[in-house]
Amino acid sequence: MAGRILKEDIESLRAQADIVTVVGDHTTLKRAGRSFKGLCPFHTERTPSFTVSPEGNVYHCFGCGASGDLYDFLMRIEGFDFPEAVEALARRTGFTLRYEELSARDRRAIGERSRLVAVTAAAAAWFAEQLYAEEGQPARDYLRSRGFGREDAARFTLGFAPNRWEALSRALTADGIPPEDLIATGLAVRTDRGGLRDRFRGRLIFPVHDPGGDVVGFGGRVLDALDYGDFDPPKYLNSPETPLYKKTRVLYGVPQARADIVRDGQVLVCEGYTDVMALHQAGFGNAVATCGTAVTVEHLTMVARYAPRVVLAFDGDDAGVKAAERAWEAAREVAAAGSGAAPGAGGSGSGGGGGRRADRGDGLDVRVLVLPDGSDPADLVVEVGAEGMRSAVTAATPVVPFVVRHRLAAADLSSESGRIAALREALEVLGREPDPDLRREWARTEVAAGIGVAYDFVAQSAARLGVALDRHQGVAASSARGPRSEGAPHQAARRLRARQERAVLRVALQAPELLPDEWFELTEDDLTHPTARAVFTTLQAAGGAGVELGMVLEAAADDQVRATIRALALEDEEGPVDAEVAAWRVRSLLADRLRGQEQVLRERLHTLHHATDRDEVLAVQRELLALERRRRLLTGVAD
Repeated sequence: MAGRILKEDIESLRAQADIVTVVGDHTTLKRAGRSFKGLCPFHTERTPSFTVSPEGNVYHCFGCGASGDLYDFLMRIEGFDFPEAVEALARRTGFTLRYEELSARDRRAIGERSRLVAVTAAAAAWFAEQLYAEEGQPARDYLRSRGFGREDAARFTLGFAPNRWEALSRALTADGIPPEDLIATGLAVRTDRGGLRDRFRGRLIFPVHDPGGDVVGFGGRVLDALDYGDFDPPKYLNSPETPLYKKTRVLYGVPQARADIVRDGQVLVCEGYTDVMALHQAGFGNAVATCGTAVTVEHLTMVARYAPRVVLAFDGDDAGVKAAERAWEAAREVAAAGSGAAPGAGGSGSGGGGGRRADRGDGLDVRVLVLPDGSDPADLVVEVGAEGMRSAVTAATPVVPFVVRHRLAAADLSSESGRIAALREALEVLGREPDPDLRREWARTEVAAGIGVAYDFVAQSAARLGVALDRHQGVAASSARGPRSEGAPHQAARRLRARQERAVLRVALQAPELLPDEWFELTEDDLTHPTARAVFTTLQAAGGAGVELGMVLEAAADDQVRATIRALALEDEEGPVDAEVAAWRVRSLLADRLRGQEQVLRERLHTLHHATDRDEVLAVQRELLALERRRRLLTGVAD
């Protein structure tokens, strides 16, 4: 938790690091001219379309559109936020980062956190040692009975709290840790006599990490083989709220699951520590768990950094339905909070110090994996196997139909009044779905079909209740048809023109030394495609053709323009390009400008009278002749 990384260090590291080496850890790259190519690590493909350039340390996938610099790659592949990506790259390369000067208050806060993290780390290490001591046998037996071995325990840094009240406190205070820090981290409490008593006694210990990997809290499970005397402990006990541990903000297993979550594009949320372990063991490395609380806005805000889809593995009872509804409401708050910014705004590609991930939308697709009565995800994966579990996750129900089905299942559909009440309740749920297409679809498939009434009756009832089902139908249908179609020749001409402009910009970014002098005559008005104009404007703002790619990217207005620039800088030419080819491309654009100017002059001639406007007619004709001569010199082609 240092201060903000100095921007000059961010830029120095960006320039010095080798993107080919970093990306090479995730996909095999082969040299292709000045760049490298390989299979995209972000989507499944058979033909390599992923291109990496050491110049500027950038990448672009021509298959899925993934694009960015070295930091963007680490953010996407590892699920890092921007500072984490910078710090991870610095650790890898041995680069020493510097941080902005902090206020005294910030230094104190960071100092306290660092001190307390050192305490929780020491406790986790001590618990791990006890797991393999003689007293830890009951915990090892329990893990073995659940099918977990030493490798599973090491992956999640499991431990054991001996069945003694002061075992941890005595060990850590003997190592010099102040009692006040044990109390502050929730590991111990002060007794009436002023001594310390361990919070966790006779339990299998599950350390809880924050996304950065620091231990911030613990969960503990009692063991049936131990004798707790007259004390009847709860089955599970979690750390209390501390300066480090806020249960509404942490999810168990995030550091272990983050890479898989990013790769799969979805996260599987459970309610138990051993559920997460069982799922990871079965190949579901994207599983995490809440720590004794409902899914919150903070949880989903964290998850939204990594993946757009959330699958809730909850019970199908009333409690599970309420938990799913709360998670859905939280997801809607996350979407509402993110709707004010354009996707990717302020991302690392702009040269700033952080920002939202550019590849994520503002909304989350929340689904529910309904578990059989009395079972948990660990039971289900044993019952159906890994493939069966994979199919179940793929077929997880969107949260709105899940809630509607549960409401209808509990309703009295045998009477008219019961059906009307059920309809109102179902429509109230549908009304909270922001997507009008989904509202209509689920009104048909879930509400009308579930209650046994006609869709028209559902639509009429929805209108009376103020729930819009068909309000946007005409607009949606019109949008589906697209804009008024142009003639085929005109469409072909526009496509050809766009390819010409792209070809000119490709030369400007890849081989500026081939550009003719006429390049300096071009203006943004000579490019007709909006994206081409944006790229040209960006190039000029950065200093023109020939400047470093990083400077061009920094001058770009948004992530879409940056992605296009990377693509142009990395994509292959259809054939060999020399100075003659480059000159022809540029001069063709200038010739088109001159052709347009000629047309304006011809139209002007039509408005003039050869007798009364003789001088002006002669001036226009001379100007028209000069334009025609220049155009023919540029192209070597006469009309």
